[in-house]
Order: sequence, then C-alpha cells, then structure tokens
Amino acid sequence: MGRPRDAVRASRTRSRGGGVARARVRVALFLLLAAVAPLAVAPLEVDPSRMTPEERRAVLERAFPGVFSDARAGDGAEDADGGAKAGAGGVPSIPRGRLGAVGEPRERDRAFERWVREPPSAPYVDDDETSDDVDDRSPFVGSVVLRSVFGRGRGLVTSARVEKGETLMSLPLLKCMSTASARRSKLAPALAELAANATEMTIDAVLALHLLHELHVQGEKSHWWPYVSALPKDVGSPLLWAPKELAQIEGSNLIGFRDAVLRGWMAERDTLFPKLTNAFPETFPEQHFRAANWAWAMSIVWSRAAHVPVAGRTLRRETRTTILALVPLFDMINHGYARGAGGGSRPAFNDAPAVSISFVESRGEVVVSAGDAFGGPGEEIRFNYGEKPSQYVFLQYGFVPRFNPDECVEVAPRMSKKDPLRRRKREVLASHDLSPNNRNFHFYPNRLDRDLLAATRVQVMTEAELDDPLAVASAVAGGVVSERNEAVTRATLLKAAHELLLRYPTTLAEDLATMDKFLDENPYDPVFGAEKGRTGDAPKAPREDKTRTTSRDETSDAADSRYRAAVAMRVLEKRTLLSAARLLVQELDDAAAEETCRERYARTREETRDCLARASGEAFDAFDARESAEEETGGGVRSEDGPGNERREASAGSARGGEL
Repeated sequence: MGRPRDAVRASRTRSRGGGVARARVRVALFLLLAAVAPLAVAPLEVDPSRMTPEERRAVLERAFPGVFSDARAGDGAEDADGGAKAGAGGVPSIPRGRLGAVGEPRERDRAFERWVREPPSAPYVDDDETSDDVDDRSPFVGSVVLRSVFGRGRGLVTSARVEKGETLMSLPLLKCMSTASARRSKLAPALAELAANATEMTIDAVLALHLLHELHVQGEKSHWWPYVSALPKDVGSPLLWAPKELAQIEGSNLIGFRDAVLRGWMAERDTLFPKLTNAFPETFPEQHFRAANWAWAMSIVWSRAAHVPVAGRTLRRETRTTILALVPLFDMINHGYARGAGGGSRPAFNDAPAVSISFVESRGEVVVSAGDAFGGPGEEIRFNYGEKPSQYVFLQYGFVPRFNPDECVEVAPRMSKKDPLRRRKREVLASHDLSPNNRNFHFYPNRLDRDLLAATRVQVMTEAELDDPLAVASAVAGGVVSERNEAVTRATLLKAAHELLLRYPTTLAEDLATMDKFLDENPYDPVFGAEKGRTGDAPKAPREDKTRTTSRDETSDAADSRYRAAVAMRVLEKRTLLSAARLLVQELDDAAAEETCRERYARTREETRDCLARASGEAFDAFDARESAEEETGGGVRSEDGPGNERREASAGSARGGEL
C-alpha cells in the first residue's frame, strides 16, 4: 500500500455547499481506517471514487451504527441492508465480520490465558502457605475469553451470558505486577537499598523496573513470561515515534506534551542509572535499561496499569484509596466511547457496559465484576477509560477516538508584559482561580468556556473598569463587563485561535485532500470494514501482535497506522479551533468589532485588515476551503445533522496563545 504524502497547499477560497458535509464524511471514514487492523476477507470491487453519495452514507451507517443523529434506535438486530441498528440506549450491535467482529486467539494468547488461570508460584506465595492454601488463592476467570476483535486489537469477550454483578475475574494480588510483587522478586535488595537511601521514585518507575527485569533479564525463566511476552512492543503513542513521524503532527501541542512526559521519565531514570547497574550488575544489566527500553516500559505502565480502589480503604494499617497494578487480562479490556451529554464515566448513552474493579484486602484479591448484564456469548466487554480530550487519549493509550464528548483545545493566553495594569490584573486572576500560570482554559467545539471568557475579560480591562468593583465582580462571575470589553475579549480570543491554526504546516482543506487521496488509493470494503490494496490486490494478511520482534511488513503497517492517526489528530484539532472561532464570531457585534480592530490593531494597515477578517470569519473560512471544482461535482455526502455533528467530531489539543 502506497503511503500518501501531504497534499500541496490548496488555494484558500471560501467553502460553500456540500464541501463541509463531504469533509465530515471523509473524516469519519478516515478515523475508522486509522484504528482498524485489516483482517483477511474476500476482496470486493469497491472503489470510493465510484460510490454515490447514498452508498457512501450507507458505508458510514454500517461502519458507525448509532453515530449519526438520525440513526434509528432499535433492538440491535440487523436492518434490511445488513447494517446493524443501534441497540437500546444507542448501544451499537455490530455483526461478525465487521468492526468488533471476534477472531480466534493465537497460540501466545492461549498460553497467556492458561497462565492467568494458574495459581501463583514461588516466590509469589507465602512461605507458610500449604498446597491447600495455594489452591484457595488460585485465580478465578469467569465467562470471559481473550480474542482478536476487529478494529480494536485484542479484547475480552463473553463466552456465556453474564448477569449484572457477576464476578468476571478474581486474581490474587501477587498474580498482578505491583509493588507487592516487585518486593517478592529479585528486585527486592535493590528496592530496599533505594528506600534506605530515601531515593525518590514513583510507583510507575518501580513497575517499569519490574517489567524490564522480568522481560529481558529473567526472560523465559520468569514467572511472568506468558504475560510480559504478550505485551505490545508499541502502544501506538507518539511518545515512541521517530522524528519523521512526529513531523506529521507539527503545530500540535501534542509534541510539547510528549516532550514534557518524556523529560519526566528520563529524569527519573537518570536518578536510578547507572547507580543501580553499578550496585546490582546482574539484576540491572546496562543494555536492558537504556533510555529506549525505559520509555517503552513507562509507556506500558502509563497505558495499562490500573488504579485499583481498595475495598475498605485500608492496606497494611495505612489509609490508601487505590493501588497501582498491571492486572493481567483486565488490561486487555478495550475503551468504549461515552456517547451521551451526561457527566461521569457512565452517561446515559455509552457503548461501554460498566465493569468495576477493586482490591479486597481480606482475601488478597483483585476482583472485577460486571456492572451490566451481557446477553450471551461473543459480546465484547468494554469500559470508558475516563473523560479526557482525544489528544490525551492519543498520547496515553495510542489511539484517536472516533467519538469523544470531552473534546477541547486547551489554551493559556499570556498577558502582554507591556500592560501597565499587568500586576493588578494578575492579582485579580489569581484570587479567583483564573490565572493562566496555574491552569489551562479551553476552546470547545460546541460551547464557549466561561472561565476562558472571564479570564480574558479581566486581562483586557481598562483602568476604569478595573477600579470598578461591580465590573470586576461581573467579569470573574462570567458576565459581560461592557460592550467595548466584550468586543476586545472576543477579538483577542479569535486572534489566539487563528495563531494556533497558523502553527500547522497544512490547512484543514489540505488534510482532507490527503484523506481523499488515501481513500482513493486504498479501496474500502463496506461490508467488512476492511482496507484493501489497490484494485486487484488481495487483502492483507492478519498482523501478529507486536512484542519483542517485528517483521518488515509489520513495521510498514505500523508506520501507515501512525500516519493516518497523525492526520486524523490534526484534523480534529483544527475542527475544534474552527468551531470555537465561529462561536465567538456569532455574538460579535459588527460595529464594535470594527471599532476594536481600528483601535487595538492599528499599528499597520495589514494588522487592522487581519483583525477585521478574523472578526467576520473570513480568515477562518480560508483554513476550511476546498477547490471549487470539487463542489461542482456534487460528490459530497450531505449530513442532516447540521454543524453540531461537525463540532462533535472535533478533537483536543492544548496550546498557549499569543500575548493579549
């Protein structure tokens, strides 16, 4: 499969008609391809460039049941066209052979499942335990099995009906990788010395040491070998990307987040090495604890370790609410997308039936229970990984969500150092928890951040407004201070959003053209949701999960997956910024905007012109422009969802705007 290159920068003409709708469809389809690992399926002669708008829409409805706002809620049965209807509460039921279809496990996965069900072995049992005691501590795994789930990698599915509250698995704590198992391992002397020397280290670092030692030093002799050898070589996160791959997300604050995380990890490694290697050369051989291996181990811990609540909140006479552990099998459960507008990780519409996990100290076991009933075998068990922007999800877990109600672009605008009222304004912001030095604010795709508006209103206050207690009270409470203040506030935020968009080397229109090219070169199978090679090529064979070795084909597939994810991520960030800008423009009075631009941005004629273009929205339309010839073809698919659907597809970023 040829890897597409970024499109040549398109002319920035205003987009109208079906361009936005078609772009929305392209993004949704592209996101599916960015996440799906193709299975071997019978080739079908389906070429996206030859599909009618109705056929394209049908593909999306089959691939994303329940995503479109006009999708019908049903009982989970297939519709007349063979697509899956949305189940009760909007939960999709996806037929076998499509996204979510279950494949047979490979031998390594079967070996791992057998190991999970075996009782812990020495040194992970107490010396005074009898064989009967060990049998009593044997893991319990209920009606769940590990399977290859199309579009999601490996996952847990039910092997029989599961009732609400039923125990899915119960594992002895020493069957999980935690500080408890680390103290029982060959790391014990080193950990004791580190504690005696009061060396500061996180629990994540302890688990990373534990993981690398068992995988590389102990190897196949390790008690943990069936588990650690099944862990992925690459979690898909930009944390482990090469420079040329990172170039695909140039302009995104994801790079800054990545660098900050890696700096923290490397700083912690530098406090441990080469000290540990010098003191314990057999336990910590230098070649196995170098920076690359350390980054991999920390990324595994960050993406897979669970904060397990402690039942009763007591552990060894200490009050603790959670323990951090790598819980085998539980860490194979995939993320489910929260679909509703409700708060919490279990809103009204959620395709992730809830599961609960806790450590029961009296039994010394980690217990996972079903929060919902599962109707029968073959249903994937999923749960929501938490409410966080897609950018955070991508960095931590290595995938870009196709739907995320928690989208935003974080922004922390800086106040001009030349502002003579800067000190007073900073004091007001700090006293009301609105200081950009201590927190971030957000550009949302479907609403304005009240705190961002409040902080900006304070930052652009005149001396007279700052001297007025009522004006200050109104600003920090989220109210309008004055017509002038409101116009300056919105003009300032529009400038910040525009500057963030300018950081990207491509426009949204160019990214969508890249997607067009990719889809044209990689025909899409609407029945199986699988990606084919060029016309006449056989489908790709299934890929082995990556652990310690990687074939050339797997490396190529991983690179293509990263490329698609990077393009998808920057498209979603741009859509969030553009949607937020349009919200700001909607309530900006034309006369006030013109007066503000001519007073505040009057150093040059170009500066005034640019301000007026932002205030009218024209400056933002340029980022979204498509070639007029495309619109004349009528090839786009019009969604009846309106602009709200475009906003819901937007994603997260984090940024610092320019000076206010």
